Amino acid sequence: MMSTSRRLALVAAFVVLAADPALSTAPTSDGGSISRRGTYEGGRYLIEVPAGWNGGLVLFAHGYDGGTFDSPLASHLPDRGYALAASSFRTGGYRVDLFVDDMRALLELFIREVRRPRWAVIHGQSMGGHVAIVSLELYPGLYQGALIECGVIDGIGNADFYVAARAAAEYLGGVNLFEAPDRETLMGRVNSQWLPRMGAPPAYTERGRRFDSVLKI
Repeated sequence: MMSTSRRLALVAAFVVLAADPALSTAPTSDGGSISRRGTYEGGRYLIEVPAGWNGGLVLFAHGYDGGTFDSPLASHLPDRGYALAASSFRTGGYRVDLFVDDMRALLELFIREVRRPRWAVIHGQSMGGHVAIVSLELYPGLYQGALIECGVIDGIGNADFYVAARAAAEYLGGVNLFEAPDRETLMGRVNSQWLPRMGAPPAYTERGRRFDSVLKI
């Protein structure tokens, strides 16, 4: 869980981003607050706009298979005048190519539902950091910046390693790990079937020692 000090540090980073005169934080509306949840082409979404919104928008891109798209800054940004929008993404897995479009569609949805923000920044965590980087590269004029936490910078390389490691784990352990319908089922197979066959350091089974040697190559 993110500590309060870390949340405040992230909020401070947004304040620094907004310090540029071009990204003024003067109030742009005296209207009431807006809180919306729903679905769109990019999955589920949430939009939070505080009363007296200052025109700044933070779009949150969550990490891989996070199970939630709630921003860790959800309780801090609106209190400081910033709007927040987040997406669950249209599917699970590591599909940054799709998720970049989901974030762009989320911004377009915000513009339709609320209005065009004065500036928009992407806050990406882990895989969401990869989404943020690619978004800036492909659409440099669409966003005014990004804040990336533990970003998966080498996204394809990491994804390749993850898939290769899972393939080795399935082959050497003799347990189907690729066709689990959801994360809960996968973890159940790992804990009840795979781990007993592999052991754990320093008490690996023969299968476990072979798997360990593969990861060290």
